[in-house]
Amino acid sequence: MSKLLRKTLALLVKLYLIYALAAGVLVFALPVQEETGYQREIDPRRFCGEGEGPDRVVLLEDPYLAALARHDLILGAQETVDAAYYSLARDHSAEAFFAALLDAADRGVQVRILLDGIRALGSPLQAVQRELVSHENIELKLYEPLDLLRPWTWNNRLHDKYIIVDGSWAIIGGRNIGLRFFDPQDQDAVRDRDVLIINQGGKQHPDSVLLQFKAYFAEQWNHPFAKQAKAGRAGEAESSAELRAKLQAAVGERFQDEIDWEALSFPTSKITLIRNPLGRLNQEPWILMELGALLENARERAVLQSPYFIPTAAMEKYLPASPPDARTVIVTNHPGSPGYSNLSAMSGYLNRKNAVERFADEIHEYFDPAKSLHAKTYVFDSRLSLVGSFNFDARSSFLSSESMAVIDSPEFARHLEEKIEGIIAGSRRAEAITPLRKVSLAIFRLVFWPFAFLL
Repeated sequence: MSKLLRKTLALLVKLYLIYALAAGVLVFALPVQEETGYQREIDPRRFCGEGEGPDRVVLLEDPYLAALARHDLILGAQETVDAAYYSLARDHSAEAFFAALLDAADRGVQVRILLDGIRALGSPLQAVQRELVSHENIELKLYEPLDLLRPWTWNNRLHDKYIIVDGSWAIIGGRNIGLRFFDPQDQDAVRDRDVLIINQGGKQHPDSVLLQFKAYFAEQWNHPFAKQAKAGRAGEAESSAELRAKLQAAVGERFQDEIDWEALSFPTSKITLIRNPLGRLNQEPWILMELGALLENARERAVLQSPYFIPTAAMEKYLPASPPDARTVIVTNHPGSPGYSNLSAMSGYLNRKNAVERFADEIHEYFDPAKSLHAKTYVFDSRLSLVGSFNFDARSSFLSSESMAVIDSPEFARHLEEKIEGIIAGSRRAEAITPLRKVSLAIFRLVFWPFAFLL
């Protein structure tokens, strides 16, 4: 290679990096460009119902039950399965997930799978993509696939985690597909939370949240950002028979228990799905707006659990200007917990902790050498419970697609609060932060301080 060519290539790389920094990072420091008036329409009273509604809810706190619920729903599907997920790990849980979906499709069930287009890179999807795409009853789409020429498409990610089966069942929560979410013995295990929603009122019951789930999935599925996945080149995957044998082996005897899900369920007066808009750059923070209004209107107690809290100045505009009337309890990870490895997010939390303290009466930081918290849950006045994918940070507020189920049920809320109180009580006494972690956090706090809008 000639000296001139090397210099030209080096210059092109530098120019591309500058372009990527400006168009893929710095552009997200700009404020929300378009306001739709959503905030003016918010009324927390709309989440409350009267009497018993058509939907019941099961708390999936136990990781095995969470895995079993997904398996049962897909294997019991008769007509449709729609699944939207942010991340799939390279392990047995993803193989069991795909095995169940292929089994459903083989039985004539119409399966649609929507995955985040960047997180799908390097995931187990590549090993089964050809089999999925070639199946007559399966459609696969990727949301915002990697586009190196358009860096502004890199940060508006699909962060939802939900499944809809036959228009009668749904699971929504914080769990991605991976052993760390379903196996408490996994070395990277996390404590997470989902809810299983059962529609008892019939598929077309006008008050069922399942209709809202279906409408939201249809909007994401038909959006221009969602691209049909290609089958891939021949030879990239194993033969159909080998692949199916491998996938079925991943299921093994893991899911032999029979569970009466309705017996575990709680009645609800109403369930409502809230979500963020779909778009690029900074979008209106619809879920954050809802949380701000719920905090403003809470009168007794508000419990907020998130892996971390990073209330940026841009987020504070949508939160109560003064401390809420309700006693506000924050549950999050301890900065020094060995089980928590997301140092960039934790650095953001430490940089903004003063802002957290301004609206929180109690802050409980979970410490466990083996696990960390990953659940995203918000409970107001022991009546309204929100469970879904929304982290309390700028990325979930302005950038990512997010969804939460708002559940009106005092019985369920009390049950959920008991689980959260158990987490608080079960947290080990925080040991001194190791010198290495102190140094790491100090460096991360400095490096990421200007980029809180991306954390």
